[in-house]
Amino acid sequence: MNPIRIRLAKPADLYAIYHIEESSFSEPYPHSLLSKLLRDFPNSYLVAEIDRGTIVGYCVASDDGDFAHLISIGVLLKYRRRGVGTALIQELLEKLRLRVRELRLEVNQRNAEAIKLYEDLGFKRTSVIENYYADGSPAVKMELTIHATSDNQSRRKMAT
Repeated sequence: MNPIRIRLAKPADLYAIYHIEESSFSEPYPHSLLSKLLRDFPNSYLVAEIDRGTIVGYCVASDDGDFAHLISIGVLLKYRRRGVGTALIQELLEKLRLRVRELRLEVNQRNAEAIKLYEDLGFKRTSVIENYYADGSPAVKMELTIHATSDNQSRRKMAT
């Protein structure tokens, strides 16, 4: 596979993002919500592209104070298990590192592949939420503490 390029999403990417969302989830977020998330969180909404701009994955997180929440991440089926999800989360962590101290998420308890990805990236399971999804499936809550360097902490103090 060609090198993966991670960049901030832009409005022109929404059609491709929605296609990934539809192909990744049984209950995809509507296009209007994906668009609203881009307006609300432009600095933590990323796409992964290969070749000449072919978008193969995306992720979006909200951030509020010290905490961020991974709202959604999706990768086209034929590009899974090739490092796209890992690259997206690693870049997201870099973008969040200066603003938040913890990233939280929920993942379907049956999605062993995603849980392994998150654990490999250092996320810890914190609890299970019964009946989280519309089909009654439980979710595993996970979180990752983002360790800011002393240089980042100094910049953060200067900004406040």
